[in-house]
Amino acid sequence: MSMLPEQTCSHCGISFRWKAIKESADDDCQTIFCCRGCQGAYHMICAAGLENFYLRPDRATPTVMEGSVLPYTDIDLSQHIVSDGDSCRIDILVSGITCPSCVWLLERMLDRIPGVEYVSISYSGGIASLRFNPETVAPLDIFSVIAGLGYVPRPYSADQSEKEARRERDDLLLRFGTALFLTMQLMAYSYALYAGYFQGIGGAMKQFLQYVSLLVTTPVVFYSGWPFIIGAWRSLKTVAPGMDLLIAMGALSSWSYSVWATFTGQETYYESSAFIVTFVLIGRLLELSVRRRAMSGISSLYAAAPQRATLVGGSTPLTKRSLSGVEGHRTIEVDDIRPGDLLLVRQGERFPVDCLIVEGETEVDQSLATGESQPVLLVCDNEVRSGCVNVAAPVTVQALRPAGQSYLMRVAALVQMAQAGKPKLQQLADRVSGWFVPVVILLALLVGAGRLWYFGENPGSAIMSALSVVLIACPCAMGLAVPAAVLAACSRSASLGIILRGGDVIERLASINSALFDKTGTVTCGLPGIIQFDIYAGYDAAVVLQAAATVEEQAAHPLARAIVRYAAAHGYQPESCRAFRSVPGRGISGLLPDGKKMLCGSESFLRGEGVSGNIECQSESAATAVLLAIDGQLAGRFLLVDQLREGARSVVSELAAERMELCLISGDHQITVDRIAADIGLESALGEMTPDQKLAHVTTLLQQGRQVLMVGDGVNDAPALAAATVSCSLSGSSDIALENADVIITGDDLSRIATAYRISRATMTIIKQNLLWAFVYNIIGIPLAMSGHLTPVYAAVAMTASSLLVSLNSLRLMRFTHHG
Repeated sequence: MSMLPEQTCSHCGISFRWKAIKESADDDCQTIFCCRGCQGAYHMICAAGLENFYLRPDRATPTVMEGSVLPYTDIDLSQHIVSDGDSCRIDILVSGITCPSCVWLLERMLDRIPGVEYVSISYSGGIASLRFNPETVAPLDIFSVIAGLGYVPRPYSADQSEKEARRERDDLLLRFGTALFLTMQLMAYSYALYAGYFQGIGGAMKQFLQYVSLLVTTPVVFYSGWPFIIGAWRSLKTVAPGMDLLIAMGALSSWSYSVWATFTGQETYYESSAFIVTFVLIGRLLELSVRRRAMSGISSLYAAAPQRATLVGGSTPLTKRSLSGVEGHRTIEVDDIRPGDLLLVRQGERFPVDCLIVEGETEVDQSLATGESQPVLLVCDNEVRSGCVNVAAPVTVQALRPAGQSYLMRVAALVQMAQAGKPKLQQLADRVSGWFVPVVILLALLVGAGRLWYFGENPGSAIMSALSVVLIACPCAMGLAVPAAVLAACSRSASLGIILRGGDVIERLASINSALFDKTGTVTCGLPGIIQFDIYAGYDAAVVLQAAATVEEQAAHPLARAIVRYAAAHGYQPESCRAFRSVPGRGISGLLPDGKKMLCGSESFLRGEGVSGNIECQSESAATAVLLAIDGQLAGRFLLVDQLREGARSVVSELAAERMELCLISGDHQITVDRIAADIGLESALGEMTPDQKLAHVTTLLQQGRQVLMVGDGVNDAPALAAATVSCSLSGSSDIALENADVIITGDDLSRIATAYRISRATMTIIKQNLLWAFVYNIIGIPLAMSGHLTPVYAAVAMTASSLLVSLNSLRLMRFTHHG
């Protein structure tokens, strides 16, 4: 039986030898397909007017599996839909995206579906974010279009995404560790061979060292360097030569020549191929960190959301009038909550979904969601957002929306869209690779051919000359110019309490000209502090402090914690308290060891408890007053405000000296925001800002051409953090804020933000110096290699020296100091 000739599919481009599906056009041009799926995808793309897709040199279309069936229904996908007003959003994890042309094709095909209003696909994460009209198109229709093009769509899964990122990171770390260990071993043999080259060495010993070098180098090139070899092969297939091609050519050329030299008694250059792979793997590790961390914020938000809830009685139609007799509470998954379900939220728990309080009253910490610095009293018929914390007492609530449409998930949608709008990192070295790589390859071939045929040299000498060009032009210095400086900057920053997440952060941070600061938990500590303690009716301060500490110790309210800390700082510890009672939003009471009744709370609370005397104690408008009464008589007062964080004033003054536009934005009351802004020296302050408004403000500045630094700490800051040019959070911030932060400040010193800015400016200067040296080195070195003045051994030494110079220049960043 004769074998069928090899054919190429007109859609996916694979070569195959089975019976093809053929079509003939009017112009006698024949199209060939490997399967019915590719045939259908081809017609789908052409019908959409996107025939130019097949002319793109970098396309890499996967084969469409004929007869594939999606394992989802509209009901399955509805659980992953996020409501966004009249529209809906869904995030889809798309497998099979291998090149920018895949993104180009998918975005255009999905954008042509009636009802799809917006589509953005992250090439680095393989995540498609779509906004669509549910009245016009169903999610299953969208999935079908993606599958019809040969890709595998799945609802976005944080767990799956994390597993893929971890697998890729572990693989690269293993390859780098192997390369580093073996290259260190190889250096010992290389030093001996170098010494023998200049001073003489016995033939047997030389051959033994070369055999050992071959044994050590081969795993470095073909295991650790395998990603570069695969990348080089792809670049050849797509006629788009890049840095991978030069890296692979340099490593394989020096390895291949060294193998030949080993068996012919010539000089070997194994260390050159090992150096190439090891050095460039460092850069790839940094690139992977930047690419993956940019997509991890959504996973953290899902992880921070409550996973379970307590269902009251297991019956939805109950009303708040019939709750007292309900029994049989049970725990359910948050995804199983339906609108109208009655839920019990205990003290200290988060509200799992957006809901309405139907029985009880409590104080709710909304700082994570709204930026409100103090807990707010909520009673029956008040709505509570998901993610808020029940501070004071158990309440029964009625679910208003499913978990996928709750406040937290809507914020997640904003974060995902903002992340998708970020520009991709453009490494400075890659901007010239489009012409540098083919020029170097062409020059090497011309040198080898010219010396072989024009000058009549022997093949070995011609190959050495060509190899010298490849080695001297090997992009080690160019490949290290950015990563070496980034590594030094990140290491030094970490030692100063600043975590920079990659080279793109440094590049963007150096260009900042506007800075926005959240208030609660960022400029302020997020914890109340006592600024004034007053005594009334002739009471002794020691007696009042002791009594206040005794009663407030029983409460979990942030104000109570501040009073207990204040008393402890003055040497007063809580004593035993009896008959403790808490009235959410008003105050607390209890019996002291001597039997006297102690009251702590608001003016209305003390009046309601029958406290006599003048208790109209006015306080500063931005301060919270806690009044104290003993046995019905006013005894004292605490004034509390949110305390400024260390370095808040200095960071404002330092950034203002750089001529930046600065503004304080917060979800707190405008009067409070104005007071804090004036205290730290800011003239611009915006209060009562929702997450959407913060995002809109950042977007407006970006549209005006500003480069925006956003500093925040809560879920309510996450969309603005994701949209800003550079985002910054403190180490004590919420998980979603930290995961969306490009810069993380450890500790409480805000002045480190200014230090991070100065480091980024210095790093960009070092990067430009490194790139200048790399280009000058190539401009001088390549002609020397072409003229025959550099043998491969000297080219390898020059390459190593060039890389060392770049590394040493980058190490100057390690001397950077913090002036806060």
